[in-house]
Amino acid sequence: MFLKPFRVKTQTSIKGSDRKKVKSTLQSCYPSISTKDACDIVPNKAEMTIAKINTHSGVNVLVYCVEKNPVLIDVDGVVFPSVYTLWKYPDLLPVFRTHPPVFTKLAGGADLMLPGVVVEGDITPKTFAHIDKGTVCSISLVGNRSPVAVGTAVMSGSDMFDSAMRGKGIHVLHILGDELWAFGDKSKPPLLPEEPQDTAIDTASSLGNESKDSNTAQVINLSDPSQGSDQCEEGQGPQQETAVEDIPSEKEEDEKLVLSADKLSLEEEVPKEETEEEVPKEDFEDQSPAESMDDLFKLCFQCALKKSLKPADLPVLTSAFYKVHMVKFCPADKHLDVKKTSFKKLSKFLKEMEKLGYVKVKELTKGVESITEMNKDHPELRHISPPEGAAVLELPPEGPTRQYEPPRITDMLSVTAAVISLVKDLGLKKGSAITGTELRNIVNEYVRKNNLQDENNKSMVKLDPLLASIVLGKGENDVTQLRWDDLTSRIANKMQNVYKVEFPGQTPIIRKGKIEEITLNVFQRGSNKKVTTVDNLEVFGLDLKEIAHEIQITIQCSCTVSTSSSNKTQVVIQGNQIAFVTDLLTGKYRIPKKYIKGWEKAPKGKRK
Repeated sequence: MFLKPFRVKTQTSIKGSDRKKVKSTLQSCYPSISTKDACDIVPNKAEMTIAKINTHSGVNVLVYCVEKNPVLIDVDGVVFPSVYTLWKYPDLLPVFRTHPPVFTKLAGGADLMLPGVVVEGDITPKTFAHIDKGTVCSISLVGNRSPVAVGTAVMSGSDMFDSAMRGKGIHVLHILGDELWAFGDKSKPPLLPEEPQDTAIDTASSLGNESKDSNTAQVINLSDPSQGSDQCEEGQGPQQETAVEDIPSEKEEDEKLVLSADKLSLEEEVPKEETEEEVPKEDFEDQSPAESMDDLFKLCFQCALKKSLKPADLPVLTSAFYKVHMVKFCPADKHLDVKKTSFKKLSKFLKEMEKLGYVKVKELTKGVESITEMNKDHPELRHISPPEGAAVLELPPEGPTRQYEPPRITDMLSVTAAVISLVKDLGLKKGSAITGTELRNIVNEYVRKNNLQDENNKSMVKLDPLLASIVLGKGENDVTQLRWDDLTSRIANKMQNVYKVEFPGQTPIIRKGKIEEITLNVFQRGSNKKVTTVDNLEVFGLDLKEIAHEIQITIQCSCTVSTSSSNKTQVVIQGNQIAFVTDLLTGKYRIPKKYIKGWEKAPKGKRK
């Protein structure tokens, strides 16, 4: 529903009475939700707005935002939680798990097919008994409990069982990376370790599972061969080896294709497990697998505290600490897996580290723990160094941290065929760009080198055949001298105007002509209604959607991104907002006023 850009009709602050109605609707749609959780999702005092949007398909939807993040979606009276809400309450909805490579297809607009669902244990009539047709469900990926999509069940649980897990399972309404997600702060999902039987679907593993000595997950193969490899890599031990040996010989070639295809999947989401033969290490020879992983986990934790985590980073989510700061200290031939430790959960491991005096962990948000303090002076950190083979790489931050820097714009001149004879000895070629100052220096050097300055009048320059061929036009055959400034101006007129744009950290870009200024206009539309249009923001590297969202939230008016009659993308704002846009561009984004056209159209202040 939100894969394509939508139009925001209005976005206004929500009243206290309306908040109560939203809470009531939320609890009626999800009776299992507690009053406290409902108050956390729809807070009483935090900034909250309601946006009326029109999707690309023409459907009108209400979106409730808390502190600029969409938290609830109202579609014809049915309230859906957004992915931002589900990251705080991952167990709010029944969860369907699938393989990470499937996410690419879902993000492209596909619905979740039943063959792509991963289920713990045997599939029985009771596995999906709690699912009715139209039930709101979430979708998560194997390896991370954080939901990445929200949708509705296409068929009931009994129909899923009767269909032998064939056909369409979940119709996706909203997914990580779509336009509704971009309407918020564009943060990434936290890494929540999976727990046995932690979702509504996974609890089915305890029903009808007669074999107690089988711990491997039953994985329903996808039509995409890259999905089946997870079944071969998730489990280890004799049981897994037996399962692989039981595969008929005619499928061995397909199994090889599956394993090779899986190597192309996301390693962080579906980490490749390694056997003991592949990781022979002297330090762990006499230890059990759990003890070995405990030591590795603690070593990476200590290295992260000593060499990566900074006081300015606090507080930091425990999931972000693990992914950003700990993982990079793991040797390249090993893989951190909290389930292979004696702790089984990241939270239990951190609690143990808290008892040892390394850190302090608090639950700043319900269900989400953060590291709030750390002790870099801990005695055991003095002689800690990264393990041999650790690929210490800086991972990308969890959320957008880049601060906008305005580009540096320089007006220049491009060498043409008319003046190439003057500059070719300097190594310049046709199309080379130089500044006006460089051109004056080139002319001055040429005049002095050829002794062309008039001795009686220093402000005049004699024209030799080369200069005359460049600067003189028709009917000027009798002109033998020109003033300095006139000579330089004529040579510049024979060259092409270009400009150079330099963004911080990027290769400079040279474009022909003069830079397109940011243009502000006010138009009359409808019955005495005015709109403000802003063009050419992308020339200065500005994100139109972010600008529109900021304007919309700040001045509480309709603001959209649309295409003009000249097929250019522009920002359209309700009312005459030229004064506000000018202050925003020159203040926060530091765009020089000389590159803004139409700022004088701002309404004049009333005389007192």
